Amino acid sequence: MDVMVHQSPDERLAVRHVRIRGCNEAIGESVGHIARSRYRVAAQDLLLPEGVAESRRKWAVRHYPELVARGIGIARAFGLDPSDPKVDALGVGYNMPLPTPPQIVGCSVLTSPTADAGIVVQRNFDFGFLSLPDAVLGPGACPEAPAMLSEPYVMEIHPTDGGMSALFMCAFDLCNGVIDGMNEAGLVVSMMQLIDRTASTFSPPDIEPGLNELEVLRFILDRCRTVEDAQRVFEEQRRYLSWMPCHYIIADADGVVMMAEPGDDNTMHTVVKRDGSMRSTNHSLLRQIPGSWENDREIRRSLERLQRMDAKVMVDPDHPFTADRLAQIADQVAVSTQWPESGAVLGGTLWSASYRPRSRALAIRFWSGPGAAGRRPALSPEMHFRLDQAG
Repeated sequence: MDVMVHQSPDERLAVRHVRIRGCNEAIGESVGHIARSRYRVAAQDLLLPEGVAESRRKWAVRHYPELVARGIGIARAFGLDPSDPKVDALGVGYNMPLPTPPQIVGCSVLTSPTADAGIVVQRNFDFGFLSLPDAVLGPGACPEAPAMLSEPYVMEIHPTDGGMSALFMCAFDLCNGVIDGMNEAGLVVSMMQLIDRTASTFSPPDIEPGLNELEVLRFILDRCRTVEDAQRVFEEQRRYLSWMPCHYIIADADGVVMMAEPGDDNTMHTVVKRDGSMRSTNHSLLRQIPGSWENDREIRRSLERLQRMDAKVMVDPDHPFTADRLAQIADQVAVSTQWPESGAVLGGTLWSASYRPRSRALAIRFWSGPGAAGRRPALSPEMHFRLDQAG
């Protein structure tokens, strides 16, 4: 199933719901066909230097056979031999070739137990309406190029031969590009750019064996039922930085929530809370913020969003939270941004999602326009999705 569920009036954002049930090879073949037919991804885009492709495949055979199977299907969709030492079909990027660092990302995540829906993970995903040439060469470099986040997907996957069913917001890579999501066990994952990373070891490297910052969330949705399971993934699996330092909030259906963030040595540091309550934006919560933060506009904005969420939560800490109240707090930190020089729309909150593990449900609103100048964006009416175990 491939259905358009939202088209913003300003035509900047188109969202489709894709639902696939089948073996992992068939799932890979399906997303490969979408990449090839809709985005004109070519077979040559799946070729890497021989040693790189082989080392990635060897790692995946040992650690992630579900992805190997999907890769066979992706290769088939492009008429490629998955055993070819130059073929890397362990993902299929669209609207941008990875790895490339985007320039504008800002997110807010708020988790809390609620009186009406159990634990809820409420997240705003903020991004610029930038094409790849815009991000690398500056605005207007290639006017016909699509924005990297112009066509995200509500991806619903039901594998029949390995891995759990999952419902997730997908971008950048149709196979592995998890921005936020939930699996059949009620485990919710969400990523945020880590904007105060300064260590030189985190300059974007080449593609490597292991899990990049988005693939690790896809792996967790495939394999993990609890926060404890996800914590072990960060401790045991090989990870590498592909294009953007990230930190994560992960929550399970029992109300346990974890912040996970890489240190300068790429060791993942975690903080686990069992009361279901956590808040984060884009600056680090696990180490000291650089002393120059006052002169850094992005860090300052991140701090302001976090302080605003904290203030809303602390207004009446004993009053029972509801899912609607969390959504209202998220609205207070939704953003709509403009290019400083021209005032043209730069980006903003592309979606505000409410994941509800107890019912395996997602309520989500999408960008519908920039709103009034200097104010919050317009968002669509709430849309509802549920992870149907019948597949």
